[in-house]
Amino acid sequence: MVFYGLRLEYALEGSSNYIAWKDGMEVVLEDNGLKEFIDQEIQKPASTNAQELAEWKKCVARARRITLREFETILS
Repeated sequence: MVFYGLRLEYALEGSSNYIAWKDGMEVVLEDNGLKEFIDQEIQKPASTNAQELAEWKKCVARARRITLREFETILS
């Protein structure tokens, strides 16, 4: 699976390869500048700043899209 030029080498096949899959997914998210959004290290900004909130939502959506694509592959 390829995300923004990075390939996720491991498909999640259950508990037997979870650690390898998790490590690979973290690298993909880190390289896309999105891991902090998944870890919730970057908190949702106050709703008073519409531009910051819109940018935060965009990054969260990108992180979700990457992880959901991987899960769609597993479920299909």
